[in-house]
Amino acid sequence: MNKLYARKPLVIAVAIAIPLMLGTASVNSAEFDIADTKVAVGGYAKFMLNYDTDGTITAPFNGDLYSVYTTPIDGSANAEKSDLHMTARESRLFIKTASENKYGTLKTYVEGDFFADIDSDGPTWSNSNGFRIRHAYGEMTMGKHVVLAGQTWSNFMDFAGIMPSMDFATDPGTTFVRQPQVRYQYNIGKGQYTSISLENPTLGLTAAGPYTLVNNGSSEDVMPDIIAKYFYANSRVTFSPRVVIRRFELEGDDAFGYGLALNTSLKFGDGHKAVLGLMYGDGIGRYAGLGFNAGAGINADGETDTLEYSSITGGVVFALQQNMRLAIGAGYSEQDEKGLEDGILTEYANKTAFSWHTNLFWNITPDIEWAVGVTMGDVENMADKEGDMTRFQTYVKYTF
Repeated sequence: MNKLYARKPLVIAVAIAIPLMLGTASVNSAEFDIADTKVAVGGYAKFMLNYDTDGTITAPFNGDLYSVYTTPIDGSANAEKSDLHMTARESRLFIKTASENKYGTLKTYVEGDFFADIDSDGPTWSNSNGFRIRHAYGEMTMGKHVVLAGQTWSNFMDFAGIMPSMDFATDPGTTFVRQPQVRYQYNIGKGQYTSISLENPTLGLTAAGPYTLVNNGSSEDVMPDIIAKYFYANSRVTFSPRVVIRRFELEGDDAFGYGLALNTSLKFGDGHKAVLGLMYGDGIGRYAGLGFNAGAGINADGETDTLEYSSITGGVVFALQQNMRLAIGAGYSEQDEKGLEDGILTEYANKTAFSWHTNLFWNITPDIEWAVGVTMGDVENMADKEGDMTRFQTYVKYTF
């Protein structure tokens, strides 16, 4: 603890100095017409500083993200280390279009960032990172009917009912999946719709924490994941139940899994917001927490079997001023020990994970945002061994 408090003044000083060095120049997104199509080009440049103490991580993406599931277990190589590093790889670009035709309005959206790893060109000399596709889809709106095809956020997600975070990683139990899909949405009325989607069925199973795959991560995928969602919103409340049905086939044997989720939010006072999320599944796997939980595997009898998972998340976002907000949130998840008893999981697999975080966001101008925050995470594996660490973060984001 003495080492932690000795280093904290440096971290705090850097976090405070960053916004003071900013200018107030503003750059707007480029919007123009090509024939009968409206085109917009934009994105943002983002600088982030991370400081880990009482443990550090090297994955995913070389530690630029802190998924709580990757918290080092006490006694492991990184459990007592501290580390400071900076990155700009979350910076992104997008292009979107909108045009009218005889059926309705066609919109397209393509977005990418620099989170693809280039192992041969690391931070020693250039800090280069590869450009990758985040979103690439087309969407046709025909009155109350909307059809989408391409890659984007899973229909199993609900952004209205989750806590904001400073990077892609979130508290345990928060769904984070972006993948190819075909989706149909029916707009019932103002702020209310139902949707169903057929999504990429990639297995993504982990047996021993985040690094060892069940059945080498492979399966015979013959059926897409099927997801149904209902969403309701008014001026104060949002409410969104979802369900996903999955099929697993490993070494010629198959099993079905499912997941249920419910997120809700409530606005109160002068711009404040509270959120709550619940999730339960038997075979939910990668839909929970960046994929670091197993969905199914081969048990001791050689059969495909699914694994239970449950989680709860929540928090409050306080509007301190018109351009400043404070977020305080937490999440807890649990993976059933039966997977260890049945021989699907190893003792190194995640059993429970918990984290809390607090972030302060300040929109200095409409185009410049500064944030500072801290996340504390704790995990326990199937061998009842625990680990914890703390990450301090700050960033500056220039939107254009």
